[in-house]
Parts: sequence; C-alpha cells; structure tokens
Amino acid sequence: MKKNLFSTALLLLIFSLLISGCANPEKPAIPPSVNIKSDLAGEDPLVETNNPVEGWAVLAEKDDYSEVGMSELPVDYIYISRMRGALEKQGWDPAQIHDLKEFDQEALKTELDWLEENADGNDLVFFYVTGHGTYLRKNIAWSSFFPEEWAQIPANTRILVVDACTAAEFTIPIEGDPNPHLSIAAVDKDEYGWKGLEEEGLPIIGGIFTFYFAEALADLAADGDGDGMVSIQEAVLAAETKQREYMHKVVFAVPEFVESYHGLGIEPEKDESFPDVIVYDSIEKPVFLTVAD
Repeated sequence: MKKNLFSTALLLLIFSLLISGCANPEKPAIPPSVNIKSDLAGEDPLVETNNPVEGWAVLAEKDDYSEVGMSELPVDYIYISRMRGALEKQGWDPAQIHDLKEFDQEALKTELDWLEENADGNDLVFFYVTGHGTYLRKNIAWSSFFPEEWAQIPANTRILVVDACTAAEFTIPIEGDPNPHLSIAAVDKDEYGWKGLEEEGLPIIGGIFTFYFAEALADLAADGDGDGMVSIQEAVLAAETKQREYMHKVVFAVPEFVESYHGLGIEPEKDESFPDVIVYDSIEKPVFLTVAD
C-alpha cells in the first residue's frame, strides 16, 4: 500500500509558494477550480480544472475452477465484457478499466493497490467481482483481507458489486468502513444465484443480475425520479425486479433447475421475493457513473 506522502507534499507546497512570489503581479494566479476563457489564439477556450473526476475500475471474473475442483463456469468472461461496455458508455477511459480474468487473493490485492495508487478523493472507484461464492470464501479468504485493503482507497465514491452465490456475505464485511461507499450484492447472504450456461438453452448467459444491471445503466426506463439520468441506485432497483421475474418465470419453469435448488435443501420458487439484492449505501445521494470525456 502507499506510504504517507505528507512530508513531501508539504515541501512541494512551500516550494510552490516561493515560486509564486516571483510571478508577475499584473497577472494574478487563477484559482484552479475556476474555468476561464483563454485570451490566447488557438488555445482551448476553457481551462480545465486541475482535478477532474476520473473513473478507475477493476472487473474480476473467474470461470476456470479446474485447479480447485469446483464446477466450471465457461462463459468466455461475458461478465467483464458487459460491465466494461456499460462503463465505457458512461465515458470511462478504457485504459483505466482493468480486466482481471481469473484471480487468486494476490491478484485481487494487486488490483486494489493499483486503485489506491491512482485514484484520489475526487474520483469514482468501481470494483466488480464474480465467481463461485465458495471460492471467494474458502480459497480467496475474502474477509481476511478485502475490508482493510478497500478502506485504504482514497476515493470518496467507491462502489463494490459482487455477483456470486451468497454475495451479501462478501459485502457485509465492509459495512463498518467509515468512509463513503456503496456496496451491491446480487443475492442475499443465504441465497444462491443463477449463472446461465449456453448448454442450458436459456436466454441469458452468465449472471442474471449483471446482465440486467449493465443494461439498466443505459436505459432511461430505469430513471425512477425522471431527472433524465440513471443512477446506480436506480439501475439496481430495475435489475432486482427483472432478475426476480427471470428466475421465477424462466429458470423455475424448468423442473430440473428447480430440483437443483431442492438438492441444496431450499425451495426459492415458493418465495416471491427471491432473490433479494442487498445494498449498503453510506454515500446517501444518487451516484452516477458518468465521468468527463
């Protein structure tokens, strides 16, 4: 993780103040937060702020479980593709979106360090992870490292999305983080989601929540307050409704898929509220993924 740079920053501040004392007094410095018109021909008519809002994202997906003896999820990293597409539509710089195809604990730590080193307090940080919940719990030991690493990212707007079975199990550990953040779990901590495979013959390949969430971010039909923009919170509500409908009308319409849940000792087809998307929001205002081009 990054070291404290306070001393270095203080020296640079003192040095800049000394230099500014030599400036032409007839041309006072312009506050960096103010946009002004340029009086020089050929230059951009607006001076950009020194610290625009930038987006930094990590999209982590695990499809191959051959080394740990779990069932494979061969969907050709479609989750990453969908989420990257959604972010790029919102103006995110493709170079500031990291695709993490297959991961272990060290790989996740490396990406969290990258976010800490690059994002500042003015930025948007988006961390998305999908895989088997059992893998996150047993093989990754998620709760043993993620909360501490997550808390060290300096951005004031941090979004965590987990699409996995028992997903809320992996968002609950960061609820104690005192800094503003928004966490989204595709299903509750005691629920098992659905990840569609091509051979099943159902319409959606991959995670149902991710499919509808990525879609809703660019769909004004999800704009619940009519302000002409879709917030993350609004997209989540739209995705939850559609995920629930899909599970009950499409997945549970196939007897063998219902039996697969019964084999786990549960009967979600009898629960009209299944599945529940779990949101923890300490930002407490609409969050939009749009960033400056």
